[in-house]
Amino acid sequence: MSKKKKIQSITGMSDILPDEIPYWQKIEEATKEVFGRYGFSEIRTPLLEDTALFARGIGEGTQVVQKEMYTFEDRGGDMVTLRPEGTASVVRSYIQNSLYAKDAITKLYYKGPMFRYERPQKGRLRQFHQIGAELMGVDSPLADAELVIMLARWVQCLGLKDVVLQVNSLGTVAERAAYLQDLTKQLEAKRDELCEECQERITKNHLRVFDCKNRSCQALCKGFPKLLDSLGEESKAEFNVFCDTLKEAKVEFSINPLIVRGLDYYEKTAFEFTCDALGSQNAFVGGGRYNNLVEELGGPATPAVGFGIGCERVVLIMQAQKAEQDASFQDGIYLIGLDENSFTLCRRLLQDLRDQGVFAEMDYNVKSMKSQMRRANKLRFKYAGIVGEEECKNNTVLLKNLESGEQEAVNVGDLGMSLVSGG
Repeated sequence: MSKKKKIQSITGMSDILPDEIPYWQKIEEATKEVFGRYGFSEIRTPLLEDTALFARGIGEGTQVVQKEMYTFEDRGGDMVTLRPEGTASVVRSYIQNSLYAKDAITKLYYKGPMFRYERPQKGRLRQFHQIGAELMGVDSPLADAELVIMLARWVQCLGLKDVVLQVNSLGTVAERAAYLQDLTKQLEAKRDELCEECQERITKNHLRVFDCKNRSCQALCKGFPKLLDSLGEESKAEFNVFCDTLKEAKVEFSINPLIVRGLDYYEKTAFEFTCDALGSQNAFVGGGRYNNLVEELGGPATPAVGFGIGCERVVLIMQAQKAEQDASFQDGIYLIGLDENSFTLCRRLLQDLRDQGVFAEMDYNVKSMKSQMRRANKLRFKYAGIVGEEECKNNTVLLKNLESGEQEAVNVGDLGMSLVSGG
């Protein structure tokens, strides 16, 4: 009989295994706690959207829309797309559900999987997870700064080290249009020295040239005019207020005129958080202001600012920096029955403890004490509850602290309370 071929996960779509889950849970808990403190409410949008949402929202000329989206015709003949990012979907929901009518200022955050067909690499998958936030209804550098400060506090909450914040201003749409005319001429003059991808960007998404990781392109970019130097007085004043507000909150940053955003809807403030633990692709948060997207998608004129966090990249940082120690003991008890009678008592006690809110486990068969204790240690339980002939006779459990080695006899009826109170 031939052995059946194993079915593998699709390229670029990875499992999140149990030993990785504590990192993800810590990220999600920090998000709920810190973002909630700043008045953000969670929103959940569908994975599948009308393709036009991203074509109009992200931009027809972007690499995301042209090359990376998972787009197909459904059975009803409609073109649909697995969401490649979160902002457009949140804005669509904001318009569709008239969230702007509930309050002039709306603060929303989201988390979940996104999809882009690109070459899988470290921290970048075809199914990846993002956490993001959008602040809609106000055009102010103070709002931009609030989001960045919130992110800085989130980074602190996770205990991430060696994180660098870089900021820039992309100016208004009008300021950028004049600048791009000049930039295009200089790019055309250097076309043959640019990589193939940047040659395409000359006519589609000029600013992404500054985001190129090709070293020769990076060297050329240093000689091109900077958008930051082309700002009008009002844009410069707003950027100064933004920077001063970060300083007031003791958020360290540097101004990097090469920071640009890859999606068409961004203007004015742009920012990135990076960490060298990720290697050359070191950005794990990116965001900025987008004042025209809501109107572009059919809603009322609404200024907004937002960001996206690459969760896989944050997990990589946490693992590299050991921000979460998997080796720590977990509160709970592993019950060990030394014979059939003891095993029966443990089985009844197991359910009682779980009903009292205690994390409890045991084996499904009577095994040697050495074997059962080995599993208790492997699962990193803080306590083992050992029951033998003597304990059955006295209706007790020998409660052993596997962290300290201390042990004591505890009445069966008092065991749950003892564990809940800390042993």
